[in-house]
Amino acid sequence: MAQKGNPANRKLLYLLTAMFSLSYLDRQILNITLNDIGAEFSLTDLQLGSLSGIAFAIVYVVFGFPVARLVRPGNRKVIAVAALSFWSTMTALMGIAGSFVTLLLARIGVGVGEAGCVPPSHSMIIDAFPPEKRASALSFYSAGTNIGIFLAFLVGGILTAKFGWRIAFLAAGLPGIALAIWIYFKLDEPASPVASTDRQSEKKSYASLARALLADKSTRHTLIGVALTAMVGLGASAWIATFLIRVHALEIAQVGVYLAVTIGIIGAVGTWLGGVLSDRLGRKNPTWRLKFVAVTIVIAKPFSILFYLQDQTMVALVIFVIPAMVGAMFVGPSFSHLYSRFEASSRPMITAILMFVINLVGLGLGPTLVGLISDMLAPTEGEGSLRYALVLLQIAGLWAAVHFWIAGRAMSDVSARSRKVEALFG
Repeated sequence: MAQKGNPANRKLLYLLTAMFSLSYLDRQILNITLNDIGAEFSLTDLQLGSLSGIAFAIVYVVFGFPVARLVRPGNRKVIAVAALSFWSTMTALMGIAGSFVTLLLARIGVGVGEAGCVPPSHSMIIDAFPPEKRASALSFYSAGTNIGIFLAFLVGGILTAKFGWRIAFLAAGLPGIALAIWIYFKLDEPASPVASTDRQSEKKSYASLARALLADKSTRHTLIGVALTAMVGLGASAWIATFLIRVHALEIAQVGVYLAVTIGIIGAVGTWLGGVLSDRLGRKNPTWRLKFVAVTIVIAKPFSILFYLQDQTMVALVIFVIPAMVGAMFVGPSFSHLYSRFEASSRPMITAILMFVINLVGLGLGPTLVGLISDMLAPTEGEGSLRYALVLLQIAGLWAAVHFWIAGRAMSDVSARSRKVEALFG
């Protein structure tokens, strides 16, 4: 077993981050290919948004809860490997879909498989790292989001331009099988602080845990902030490639390279930096762990709005660098805060609740809502309808800053509130 401070923990973090990166590669490669898929199957923006968002999100959250309940010390690696193998296969099958229906079914399969990625991974990371390093470790892991997006846009853009979108899906799905084999033989689970004979917490229901999360002002507003931020971020991520192709007339390969650098590399730096800065600020004043997130949102949103409204392509591309970095800083601080309020055995269930919020509200509503608004505006705005749909989404995202600020202020007496939450939950 890997112990805290042992190099094995770093290997664990690297392998789990690689798996998470592939989950986002397989999830997000659809976004760079949306325009081509829509053209081949004659789909509306609402259909494309539903394919990208709600078709994945519903099954992801439905299967996420039972998977999280199954997570135990000793079986976490097996669950992760099985999930990785399944969703990678489904991604490859999307490349041979002959209709919108078969493409939709394969996309649903990706959602089923990816439901088994985060709960066992977060559980192992939490066990492997001490509390003062968890935000940084979770931010590093969460940077897999940006790595996966980098690969999705770069590989997806280049392969789609040269060989078509079907080859892009086949190329995205196959590496996951190899990684699953590597993880199965090379990954050791960390020791868990929860004794195997302690099963009291396993009897706790999702409903009671959700009540405990919502009963505490700080965790309640953090969840709302995460939901709103995810809705805006995932909605924008699903449509940004199509936006650049439609509005700025860029080639798909150009869009892929640009978004790979901005969202992939620069966004990954922002995710990591968010955890580091939050940890440093939190050591001086715990309330700033979440107030910091509120500040980053207020900084990022005006630049996001300017990006969508700017007609000059080069100016728009430069502007987007700022929200690409700053907008990614919320992940580590918010996740770490929610995990810190409960015992280790409850964290897989907390992960499932987080994934429910992020995917049902964020991924389910974000892309679908943008597609719906775009279709509604199309008769009057034409190709510009997507632009204004994305602007409206960014304006709505400012509200998340209010909730993160309130959550930060509510942490003024962390220890007392933690005892209150644990008493209610227990």
